[in-house]
Amino acid sequence: MFAYSLEVIIYTTTIQFQCLPEPLPPQYNGGLVRNPNFDMGLDHWNEFGDAKMMPRKSKTDKGSETVSAFYTSTNYHTVLIGSVVAKSGCWSMLKGGFTAYENMKAELHFSTNNTDVELWIDSVSLKPFTKLEWQDHQNESINRVRKRNIRIHVTNRQGQKLQGAKIAIDQTRPHFLLGCSTTETILNHKAYQDWFTPRFTATTFNNEMKWYYTEVLQDQENYTVPDAMVSFFKKHKISIRGHTILWASTNVTQYWVRLLQPKDILKAAVRRVGSVVSRYSGDVIGWDVMNENLHNSFYEEKLGPNASAMFYQIVRALDPNTPLFLNEYNTLEFPTDMNVIPSRYVEKIRETRSFPGNERMDVRIGLQGHFLRTPKLSHMRATLDVLGATNMPIWLTELDTKRGPAQAVELEEIMREAFAHPAIEGIIVWGGWKPTGCNQTCLTNKNYDVLPKGCAEMCLTDNNFKNLPPGDVVDKLIKEWKTTNVTGVTNIDGVFEQNVFLGEYSVTVSHPMFPRRPVKKKFNVTNGKGPLEMWVSV
Repeated sequence: MFAYSLEVIIYTTTIQFQCLPEPLPPQYNGGLVRNPNFDMGLDHWNEFGDAKMMPRKSKTDKGSETVSAFYTSTNYHTVLIGSVVAKSGCWSMLKGGFTAYENMKAELHFSTNNTDVELWIDSVSLKPFTKLEWQDHQNESINRVRKRNIRIHVTNRQGQKLQGAKIAIDQTRPHFLLGCSTTETILNHKAYQDWFTPRFTATTFNNEMKWYYTEVLQDQENYTVPDAMVSFFKKHKISIRGHTILWASTNVTQYWVRLLQPKDILKAAVRRVGSVVSRYSGDVIGWDVMNENLHNSFYEEKLGPNASAMFYQIVRALDPNTPLFLNEYNTLEFPTDMNVIPSRYVEKIRETRSFPGNERMDVRIGLQGHFLRTPKLSHMRATLDVLGATNMPIWLTELDTKRGPAQAVELEEIMREAFAHPAIEGIIVWGGWKPTGCNQTCLTNKNYDVLPKGCAEMCLTDNNFKNLPPGDVVDKLIKEWKTTNVTGVTNIDGVFEQNVFLGEYSVTVSHPMFPRRPVKKKFNVTNGKGPLEMWVSV
């Protein structure tokens, strides 16, 4: 397998996605591309269709267009590499990637759907990575952004360094939040509770916090179930994502809301925002404010073009401290969905922040991650690079993969790619259990292209709480991404050094000279330059 991605030769996640006054030079010296900046005219290039090689000129017209890069193979198979919303009058960087599973000849194309637009290409780069190199990039990134060296200095009470002190450290809570969705079934099912709570540090309610759940009928709010779920997860110190305050899709908006006049829709929606946010402020670690509103626009259609931005402002006024998220699907999963390509996602954030009063709002990025097609990891990495360049933390909020024999393998590939990326702050696996979704009929159905009614796309466990293959993957990664049961002794300088995952820890220090006075301490390992130094006196 070869994964191709338009990146610099020493792998970096950085990208210039803003409007540039001058084009960037070719990366990797063009990589596989000959004459990558057209210094030799059309040498190694051919004009195709209406394309013409002309001297570079400045452009002063206004507007923007979506530009896509794709390749076609000798059998006329077309694969999209990436897209960008390019603005006239400046240069835009298009970053993308694709995976090739065999040697082949292919043609590289750049296009826009608007035939009246002049498209200028200044430099092209294409760098191949083997699967092993790709995994090396992941490991290097994990060691750089998810781990840190700790140095424990042990002395006696007179300050003398103690060689041979015994050290035992154990992580009590990881910094990186790995969670799972859940439903109300967890409230009254002890076996499910026992399976869920030791594993996960975060959760999202499938439906129980949504407006259509808490107010089925107008003016009849009922928070009994989400109240109980919030109480349960707080008791077990499991973080909760607030999903979702409003949903931009007409199809999932209650019928009674759709029947209202615009002024009454506004009144009802503002009341909903105030109700749920004031109720759970301080209990959630993030709010999905307006779900899927790059694909949908119910509130904009009813209330005007700034409706979503206004609701973000209301939420921020009610809850100044909790991060606010956009939450969308297909940005990672489906490169050909032009509604949610990375640059359109960034445009939506800018649009939200351009509303008066929102300029400094803490807006973060939620990517659902419903991979119902074969994952394209090179596209995923390029997308995360582009979105990560905003310096806004990213979550995979609803991760699942398609039912079938490859489900667990694909889940592991995606989770590893996400964990390795420095912009990713947490992952919610969309595998919440309920007996009707993971029953034997659901698990044995072999028609993987059609989800049987009532069945879940992905089950981590069966109804007896025996792990299924995706559950085994999650357990393996939870264990791998945690530092536990580390023991050792201090050296001649009284120092014990260890590379550990970021998170909260407990350490026990003892010495044979003072067997009755072991010292126990708690400490937190956060990201930073150089080793984390800690002194213990026994």
